[in-house]
Amino acid sequence: MKYIILLILTVTFLISCKSNQEKKKEQGPQEQRPSSAQLISEMDSNKDGKLSKTEVQGPIANDFANIDINNDGFLTLEELIKVEKNQQNRPPRQSNENKDLSNQINTEAKVVPVNTDYFISENIIGGIQKQTIELNGVETLCYVIKTNSQATEHQMGPWCPRHIEDGMEKAGIWFRDGEVYDVSGHFIANLDEFYSDDKWKLYREDGTIKVTDTEEGCLAAAKPEVEEQYNNYCVECLPEYFKDQVTTFVIPVTPTYLNSTQNFGRGGIGIAFNGVNFDPPAPVHAILAAHTIAPLDDHGGHVNPHGGYHYHAATGSTKEIVQTNSHSPMIGYAIDGFGIFALLDKKGNKPNDLDECGGHFDDTRGYHYHAGQPGENQVIKCLHGLPGYTEIKE
Repeated sequence: MKYIILLILTVTFLISCKSNQEKKKEQGPQEQRPSSAQLISEMDSNKDGKLSKTEVQGPIANDFANIDINNDGFLTLEELIKVEKNQQNRPPRQSNENKDLSNQINTEAKVVPVNTDYFISENIIGGIQKQTIELNGVETLCYVIKTNSQATEHQMGPWCPRHIEDGMEKAGIWFRDGEVYDVSGHFIANLDEFYSDDKWKLYREDGTIKVTDTEEGCLAAAKPEVEEQYNNYCVECLPEYFKDQVTTFVIPVTPTYLNSTQNFGRGGIGIAFNGVNFDPPAPVHAILAAHTIAPLDDHGGHVNPHGGYHYHAATGSTKEIVQTNSHSPMIGYAIDGFGIFALLDKKGNKPNDLDECGGHFDDTRGYHYHAGQPGENQVIKCLHGLPGYTEIKE
């Protein structure tokens, strides 16, 4: 939320002298802003090393619940530092955030509001809240949904086999040119043939496979610029490394259809009903250049340091909302508030009139998307609605 992002700056202003702007002219550069420790020192009236609701005021009081990560009724130094860190290192929001899209609204398009009853309530942190937020020049009533992005309907993983003789049951899946492949030990052993490149060799002479089996290895390898020592590795990050990350989804309560399409930023492109991110396409070309692969599990998900567990494919493993007719089931919402549905209907047929984003209209569901095939590395291709955004707090 933008209030969290501006929190430290706002609190600094509140506790500064009223004449600060006048002094600035006389004293030169403004003094350094107080640290999180100084903020506690200023406000901690009973000197117990933490802040209660009665000890804070202004924006910090208004956003108390968002900062209180463990919901114990107090703000600790650690929690304030996380807010400060998030302010300095927050990932960028959707690339369209600064565009004024108000002139692109199509008021005649049929849309259906978001139904929060579809979400698995146990996976939502603090319940789903409503807040009016300006999205690309449009004041919009939004749902604010916080999760740890951890699946509950299915096991997360496995991803990488440990030996070239391991079967496909001990690992996940990989994709190329729209096709899905089981990442068995045999698949790993033959990557040089698969990619027609003899530099591929993810296994040792004894047949064991090189896997990032520590958090340190995960952090070094699970990024586009893979550190050299982890070239020729099977990249596997575990959900428990990032289980305390909080992902905030800001999604319009009632989606707004735009005449123009919108590209994705780096944030999540949607949310499954279990609270897990649907993410943009994985940066495959970058990691392949380092002769690494980061398999998805059989459910279409894997883990990285910047988003925790997330999906790049819809494989039918998550909660679905079955439709009354033969239409495919609903699997989540895009970040613009339009529903995402599975690709195939009950008869196994694909829709034949999808637009460039993977969406279309019908009389029951209004505008909505259909997930791409698992091997396409794209759940949906773009947005046709006024986009919300995601934020991740580590």
